[in-house]
Formats: sequence, structure tokens, C-alpha cells
Amino acid sequence: MRITVKMAFDEAGALRLLNWLARENAILLGEQPDLPLLYDSGVRYEREDDEVWCDFVNLLAQGHEDCDALAAARAGELMARGWKALRAGDEGYEAARWRRPRRIKAEVMLTTRTRPGEPGLYHCIVRYRVGGRWYRDDPSARLGMNGGRIDPLVQQRWATRAGNTRAWRTA
Repeated sequence: MRITVKMAFDEAGALRLLNWLARENAILLGEQPDLPLLYDSGVRYEREDDEVWCDFVNLLAQGHEDCDALAAARAGELMARGWKALRAGDEGYEAARWRRPRRIKAEVMLTTRTRPGEPGLYHCIVRYRVGGRWYRDDPSARLGMNGGRIDPLVQQRWATRAGNTRAWRTA
């Protein structure tokens, strides 16, 4: 199903919609535990000409997305799968492994170099809390935004999952 939402850009409104999408992704991931984690899936960053925001299932089927859907997917999996969504090398992993939270408070966050009230370019990242400390993750940067370079930790996860015949891969 395709749903189009047209709105005058408002930073707070866009953020509310992105976090709604993250919560929807958390529901999907909770209902379908066989879905892979974002960094295990083979999904890559790809810039879009037109903004299309998709849920986790459509993201996997498509195999690529830009910062909005990637950040909403990552926030959703942290909310749904808690400490199990983190791996060695991820910020907060050791604290989460020790605490083992079933859910991690996470949200999509916008970053920009634009002055308030001026149009400009925004980037979506994830902010999440383990214990009393906040951490940040940039799925787009880890999945090829910077000249196609995939984070070595993500590459290692792909290699590990590739040997598993039950692995779910998009690429």
C-alpha cells in the first residue's frame, strides 16, 4: 500500500512522523522475531531524489534507503529488541549487555548545520539510552553514505550471517 503525506516542512512535525515510523517498526519487529536486525540484513544507504519513507519490511524488500528510513528502522529495533539489537563495537553495548534491557529507549533525531528558521539540509540519526547515558548511532554513515564505505563492524556482521543458511539478506 502506498500512502502519500504532503505537508509544509516543519522540523518538529517531521520529527514526530519519523518517530511514529520508528514506533511502527518496533511493533513490526516485535510481531516478527524472524526479521533480521538492520546491520545484519545487507541493506545499504542510497540517496533519494524524492523523499519516500518506508517501514522496516519495505526497507528490507527494497534493499536500500536514505537516512530517514534507516534511522527509523534502527530506533525501532532498539525499542523492540533491546540489548539484543546491539553488538560488540556498538556504543553502549557493554552497559546493555550487563543490564540486559528488553527494550531500549530510542528516537530519531535530526541534525543540521542550518540556522533556525532557514531552509536547509537535515540528516537523521538515532539517539538511545542505556542506563542513564545517551548514545548516538548514524545508520546511514555505517551503511555507505560516505562514499559507499560500509562500517567494518557491519561488514563483519554480514560475513558472519552469510555463512548461516537461514540468514535473511537483501543484497
